[in-house]
Formats: sequence, C-alpha cells, structure tokens
Amino acid sequence: MAKKKALVLSGGGARGAYQAGVLRYLEEIGWKPDIISGTSVGAINACAIGSGMDSQKLTELWLQLNQKHIMRYSIWNMLKGFFRRKYYPLVETYPLRKFIYEHLDFTRLNQTQTKVIISAVNILSSELRFFENPNLKIEHILASSAIPMIFPWQMIDGEPYWDGGVMANTPILPALTHEASEIVVVLLSPVGSSTIMETPVTKDEALERLFELYLLGSYRSVEQGLEYRKSVMNGLTSIENFFLNLRTQFTKTKISVIAPKQMLGLGSILNFKKEQAERLVTQGYVDAKEFFETKSKSKK
Repeated sequence: MAKKKALVLSGGGARGAYQAGVLRYLEEIGWKPDIISGTSVGAINACAIGSGMDSQKLTELWLQLNQKHIMRYSIWNMLKGFFRRKYYPLVETYPLRKFIYEHLDFTRLNQTQTKVIISAVNILSSELRFFENPNLKIEHILASSAIPMIFPWQMIDGEPYWDGGVMANTPILPALTHEASEIVVVLLSPVGSSTIMETPVTKDEALERLFELYLLGSYRSVEQGLEYRKSVMNGLTSIENFFLNLRTQFTKTKISVIAPKQMLGLGSILNFKKEQAERLVTQGYVDAKEFFETKSKSKK
C-alpha cells in the first residue's frame, strides 16, 4: 500500500498567514500532501490548497486580505445584546462568504484527488463533526471558522455549528484515521513547539499563555496519547505487539511539528493587516526550512 502524507493545519485566526510560508518550503522540497486536515483558518487554508492554490497564490490571498473581507462589526447586535441580555454575535460574516466564493474553486476542491477534511462542532449535540470532499460547501468552511461569541454559528442540515477549534483546534485524528505514514502539523502558537517557554510574569502574560494552551489542547492530548501507546507497546511481548499492530499503525506514523518560536500576542488573532501577514509568511517559511534542515542533519 502506498504511503500517504498528511498536512494538518491548526486554527488561529489571522495567524493563518504563517501556514502559507510553511507551504512554500514544503513545495520547494517536493513534499506534497495526500490528505489535508484543517480547523478554523486552517480549514480555509486547507480548502484553498485543495481548490488548486499553490503557496504563491495562497500568499497573495493573505496579502490582499484585510478585516473588511472577513467581518463587519454589528453595532445593532451589540446594542441588542446589551439591552436584551441575549446572545447576538458581535460580527456579520457575509464579507467572508463573499471573499471565499470569489477565490475558492469548489468544483475543483470537490474533484481533487487530495482528501480535504475540516471540522466543526454541533452546538446541540456537542459533537465534533468532520466534513470532507467531495461534499464540501461554503457552509462547512464558515462553520469551521465561526469563532464562538464573535461570529454567528452556521446552519448545516438544519442544526447550528461553531468553530471546530472548540474541540479540535489541531485536527490530527483524520490524518491518523486515514493511516498517513508521515504527518506535518503546523501550529499557530509557540506553545507546544520545541521551544521551552518562560514562566508568565504579568496577568496579561498568564492570560495569553492560557489562550495558547487552549489552541494547543486537542493536539497535545493526541500526541501524548500516542507516546503513551508507544511506552505500553515497548513493554509487551512480541506476540502481544503483533496483535496490537493489527489494530493500529498509529505508533509508526512520523509526525513533524512546525510552529512559531515567539509569542505572537492575543491581538494577532484578529489582525488582518498586510504587515502582519507578510511577517508571518516569512516566519513560516524560515521555521519550516530550519526544522527540515536540522532534521536532515540529525540523520547523518
């Protein structure tokens, strides 16, 4: 059976420009995914790549993107929420719907041989759902990127859905389920990378670290679960290992993690200015290059 490669793209709002830089380096070394799994902005990038965008086009998309393309603050909703004390989303996302329609080729996305999988959370059942081509629609992308309390939920088959990042901000399970032998995970937070973080000093630093841990949570739980499984298997007899291997190949999967090395600040999540996008694209490329070159040297 042919080995599969998977690209896993985390959520993180405007930080998503970082993933375009990582993609650029992956293209340079000829690393092409058979599976792309994404949540929130990672879902948007995953669908953009699946619809035919290379790193150059994805970068151009990010450089022309700004807040007016993503959302429009609703003063009326804010006032209603304040006086009626009911839930109303802070922004309207019809600009994002329009932007996605104008730039993503859904026909190509749903016909490509690359498996594209995105996640969203059913608000009624609290169920994490995965949606994939050839049945992806704009509602699925908008649901996956609907940040709770800020963006409106999206209706899919008559039920409301929120951002998949609530439960799986780094959706690695689909890649494992499809038995990918090599996975590149692109995080949008330095928390969880190889960098050792310093202890937060101020209240703001503590809140930022808490938020970053929230972004990382789903991936870290799977990663440590795999490490635990490996430790258990190391203690088994050869016969026990044989039968356990019949049930899963997860322990043989090679997982590479690329992430920013510095804290990006909470404000970066909704900062869709060109200056930040340029900086993050460059940073993603440099970090990916350094990661794979270091990895290559360590094998020699």
